[in-house]
Amino acid sequence: MQQITNTPSLRAQVITRRTYNRPLIEGGFESWEQTVDRVIAHQAWLWIRAAGFTASVPDAVVSELDELRQLMLDRKVLTSGRTLWLGGTEVAKRREASQFNCSFTNIETVMDCVDALWLLLQGCGVGFRPIVGQLTGYQKPIPKLTVVRSVRTEKGGAAHNEETFDATTGVWTIKVGDSAEAWAKSIGKLVAHKFPASELVLDFSEIRPSGDRLAGYGWISSGDASLCKAYTAIHKLLNRRAGSLLTRMNILDLVNWMGTVLSSRRSAEIALFTFGEDEWEQFAVAKKDFWIANEQRAQSNNSLVFNTKPLQTELEKIFGFMVASGGS
Repeated sequence: MQQITNTPSLRAQVITRRTYNRPLIEGGFESWEQTVDRVIAHQAWLWIRAAGFTASVPDAVVSELDELRQLMLDRKVLTSGRTLWLGGTEVAKRREASQFNCSFTNIETVMDCVDALWLLLQGCGVGFRPIVGQLTGYQKPIPKLTVVRSVRTEKGGAAHNEETFDATTGVWTIKVGDSAEAWAKSIGKLVAHKFPASELVLDFSEIRPSGDRLAGYGWISSGDASLCKAYTAIHKLLNRRAGSLLTRMNILDLVNWMGTVLSSRRSAEIALFTFGEDEWEQFAVAKKDFWIANEQRAQSNNSLVFNTKPLQTELEKIFGFMVASGGS
C-alpha cells in the first residue's frame, strides 16, 4: 500500500480541498489519495487510447504510472490543475478542451466568437488576435432592450436556445438554454444579429440559480448574473457600431466581456496586436484605469507583436505608454 511520505502544510491542504478534491456521490469530498487515483486512471485511459492497447496495459506502463502515483502522493510531481479537477470524469473524456491550458484563434467571424466562448466555458485559456472585416454592429440601432432574469430556485430548464423574430412588432428574442453548448451558441446568435429589430429580448429564465453544483463539471453555478451583464454590455457595443464594422478595440472588448462569463473558473485570455497596425496605440494603453469604465479589460493580458526588430525610439515610446497607463 503506497503511503504519503510527507505532510503538506495547512495552507496546501486547504487549497487542495477547495480546488481539486471533487464532491463524492455519497457525500463529502475526495481525499488526496482518491484525487490522485482518479487522475492516474485518466492518464491510463489516455495511454491506452493512444497506444491502441486492446487487452491489458503492459507492465512497463503500469510501473511508470505507479511511479507517477507515488510522486503525486508525495506532492513532488503534479499534473495540471484542470486535470487534477476534471481528470477521469466523463466531461474530460467527452470535452477534451477542458484539459488544455491554452488555445489561440483569430477573432474574425461569428463562429470564432462561438469557439472562443466554448473554450472559455471549458476552462481553457484563449489567446486571440482581433481581425477587422466581417464582424459588425447591428444593421441599425435597436432602441429597446428587455432582459428577462432567471427566478429559478432549482435545476435549470431547457438545455437549448430558442430564437424568434416577430416581423410585425420587430421583437427579436433570444432565450438562452441552460448548458455550456447553449451559452456558446447564444453569443453567435447575438453577434450574427440576423434581424432588423426594434426591440431585443434577452431571456435568461431557463438558467439554473447561482450556487447550484454542475453535475458534470462539478463547478458551482454563477446563475445568470454574469451572462446577463456581459450580454447587456455587448448589446450596447453592437448598438454603438450599428451599420459599421467592429474595430480591433471593439473586438477586444467583445471577447473580454465573453471572458467575464466564467471568470470564477480559469477564463484566462491573452490578446495580441501587431505593432504599427491600426489602433495599436489605443491597445497599448487599453488597461489604463480599466476598473473605472472598462472592467472587462481585466480579463486579458495584452501583448504587442513585432514582426521586425523595433527601433530604440519605438521602444522608448512604448515604454512611455506603459508608464503613463500605470504599468499595464
